[in-house]
Amino acid sequence: MRRLLACVAIVSVIGAFGCRKTDSKAAVEAAVQNHLNHNSHLMLNSFTTHFETVTVKGDTAQALVKYESKNVPNLAVQVSYGLKKVNGGWQVVSSSSAGGQMTNPANPHQGVTLDQTPPPGSQPPAPVPSH
Repeated sequence: MRRLLACVAIVSVIGAFGCRKTDSKAAVEAAVQNHLNHNSHLMLNSFTTHFETVTVKGDTAQALVKYESKNVPNLAVQVSYGLKKVNGGWQVVSSSSAGGQMTNPANPHQGVTLDQTPPPGSQPPAPVPSH
């Protein structure tokens, strides 16, 4: 009986820490969404937001977010966000482009990276809303 109680206690503790990480991840994602919603120059309906990774370390967090265009097939950019816990809630304190890629629709195996100069004679990628 003691072993059973010990196992239940261990599983409960592990479960509590697992839920805590999930809650932190959800809170970080909500803070990034809130940050985006307060930038009136963004056309939020023009892209789909995917959280690639969220890493929480104490009172700081990093989120890597991929934005895929709904209007231009195969156009996506990644933005890295730095967050800090302020008054018990997460707040975006920095953001930087982590790159992006647009696949050539005529040849899906040939891509143009957005953070580099395209090859001579090619069309430059379409502008992407800033973060």
